Amino acid sequence: MAVYKFRVAYEDDDNIFRDIEIKPSHTFRDLDECIAQSYNFPKDKKSRLYKSNDRWLKLDEINIDEKPVKKKKEIHQPMIIHYIDDPHQHFLYEFESKKQTFNLLIELLSLNGNEKAGVDYPMMVRSSGPSPVKKDDLMAHLSKKEAVDDDEQYAVDEEDDDVEGMGKEGDEEGEEEGGDDADTSEFDEFNIEGEEFDR
Repeated sequence: MAVYKFRVAYEDDDNIFRDIEIKPSHTFRDLDECIAQSYNFPKDKKSRLYKSNDRWLKLDEINIDEKPVKKKKEIHQPMIIHYIDDPHQHFLYEFESKKQTFNLLIELLSLNGNEKAGVDYPMMVRSSGPSPVKKDDLMAHLSKKEAVDDDEQYAVDEEDDDVEGMGKEGDEEGEEEGGDDADTSEFDEFNIEGEEFDR
């Protein structure tokens, strides 16, 4: 059976994310529980899930606790596969607790993963960065990221200045060395032709 891979990223820093593999037949309750476990969310948290577009705007709300629907003799489970319209489907996950609220951005990375024998799905397959609920770890992570970004910005600015300066120096030297000679040679040519006409 195929396996879906979702990336669940913190809205304020896409370097904080969890990659989760899940079967198409699983429900959003299964996904919600895996997200909560992978980010160490408190048990008293509340969550809402929305279908989203490419700009992460809310569309339709999805009932995480949707119950199976019985139609005639068949029972229709609220499976994730029924909500996938795009190979890069987006969902918006709202987290709320007594102390904080924030959003997670869920993007479908792959539709064609292969189920591994002996593995219990859903499962987290990759983790990057601290959990947003751990404020001390989050602030330390964001401060470190800002410092790295500042260093990169200054490095680029210095490099640009060097490149611009080199270009200007080269142009000035070229004008000083070749400018007068070029003008003189042109006038000499006209003078020679003039002498020939006078003769």
